Amino acid sequence: MSIISIAGCGSLAKKSVLINAGDNKESVLEVMGKPDDRQFKGHNEAWQYCENDAGFGYDDYRIIWLYEGKVTGVTSYKNSEFGSCAGYFKEIKWNEAPDTAIEVRHR
Repeated sequence: MSIISIAGCGSLAKKSVLINAGDNKESVLEVMGKPDDRQFKGHNEAWQYCENDAGFGYDDYRIIWLYEGKVTGVTSYKNSEFGSCAGYFKEIKWNEAPDTAIEVRHR
C-alpha cells in the first residue's frame, strides 16, 4: 500500500491508533499525512490533526507528541464550534505533554 493511500483513508481516530510510542516522524507521516498544525518547544514537538464533521456536530482533533523526533503519546480533543479546523487548533500546553520516557506496551 502506498503512503498516499494510507494517509488518505480512514478516520482520524482509526489512523491515530496505529501510532505507537517510540515511532519516528516518518512513520507518523506515513499513517497520518502532513500535520495541520505544528508547534515546537526545545526538543518537543506537537503535531495536530483535525477531521471536520467527525461526529454529530463536532470536529475531532488528535495531537501527536514527539520528543527528539520520537512519539511519546497521542491525545485527543473535540470542538463543536462552527467553522474550519484551522481556526480552532489548541495552543499547546507543554506541561500536558506525555512523559518523555518511552513506555512499551505489548498488545
